[in-house]
Amino acid sequence: MSKTVILVCAHKQDECLAEPPYMPIQVGKAISGVDLGFTGDNTGDNISTRNRNFCELTAHYWAWKNLKGADYVGLCHYRRYFDFGSDTCNVVTAPTRQFFSSPHPVPDFDRLFSRYDMVMSKPKPYAYNLYRDYSRCHRQEDIDTLREIVQELYPDYVESFDHVFFHNNMLSHFNMFVMPWLRFEEYSKWLFDILFEAERRIEIPSDPVQARIFGYMSERLMSVYARRNGLIVKYQTVTMVTDDKKKGLASYMFHSVMNNMLYTITRPFYRNKPKTR
Repeated sequence: MSKTVILVCAHKQDECLAEPPYMPIQVGKAISGVDLGFTGDNTGDNISTRNRNFCELTAHYWAWKNLKGADYVGLCHYRRYFDFGSDTCNVVTAPTRQFFSSPHPVPDFDRLFSRYDMVMSKPKPYAYNLYRDYSRCHRQEDIDTLREIVQELYPDYVESFDHVFFHNNMLSHFNMFVMPWLRFEEYSKWLFDILFEAERRIEIPSDPVQARIFGYMSERLMSVYARRNGLIVKYQTVTMVTDDKKKGLASYMFHSVMNNMLYTITRPFYRNKPKTR
């Protein structure tokens, strides 16, 4: 029988799914004064001390270097999980009590991966291409540096990089995935080769939100990897566990239509050619 491990990243005390295939992991444990009582990302070969910049990727790295015996591996968050029973919008919400008192069946991954290569979060549409959107929310020069690194280390990925950033407005958030172990190993080596080189070249922002730079980059790089390798992706709805009132499906559909419309209208004016130095 195949074995699946889906990491549940947590940085503070809260409820989280802990029954197999879910495995809670404390991220940034090496720089935290709190012990949440389950596996930390600070054992074995790890980058736990870099959690402020790598976010949930410290758990991803830990799994790549230390997790043994898994046939399929995934990653989610203590308040964000794949909703394997839904196929509606990119994110749905569920109250805490309702979510944790309900069953959470997972699919037969042997069967799922006979048809698909990986699971990613259902993408959200933006009003601009991902290069312009990143430049507006973060720092444009960092994406320019990232492209230079991809061109140097993995030049056969540049076409896919340019497609994802310059000719696309859809983004799969949260660095969430499920994939076969061998695919995970290949993806992890490619991803961290690029991000560690970016870490050497880029000055980390002082703002704590902007300092999550490599988490933001990797959200976009996952789509680059999937496109370049011709992967068949199962895009899955994500459940956000929250007691706050959130916008409903009608609001989601409205904003999706509006963003796609704006993207179509503005696309000729924001084709942002790749930067060269």
